[in-house]
Amino acid sequence: MTEQEKPQPFHGPSESASTGATDEEEVAAARAANRFDIRRIIGALFELYGVTLTVTGIVGSHAVKTKASGIDIDLWAGIAMIVFGALMIAWALLRPTVPEPTQTRGEGSERIRAPAT
Repeated sequence: MTEQEKPQPFHGPSESASTGATDEEEVAAARAANRFDIRRIIGALFELYGVTLTVTGIVGSHAVKTKASGIDIDLWAGIAMIVFGALMIAWALLRPTVPEPTQTRGEGSERIRAPAT
C-alpha cells in the first residue's frame, strides 16, 4: 500500500457520496434547518420573557417596583432581555448556517490529531 492509499483514522471516505438530492432540494433542506436554529429559539424565548417582565415592570404595583433599592428591576431586566433576544435573532438572520461543501464532507480538520508518519 502506498502512503496515499493507507486508511487514515477518523477520516471518512475520500470520494464525496451523492445524496441523490438536487441542488434545489438541498437549498430547501438548508432553509428548513435554519428555521429551527438554536439562536432563533433562544432569541424568541428571551423576547417573550422580556416582554412579560417589561409589562410587569410598567403596570405592576409601586411596592413591587421599588423592592430592589428603589430600582424597577422588572422593567430594566425586561428591556435587557428584549435587547439580548433581538441580538440573537439578528445574529441568526444575518449569519445563517451553511451546509458543509460536498468536497470536504467526511474529512476532519486534522486539528485534533495529526496523521501518523
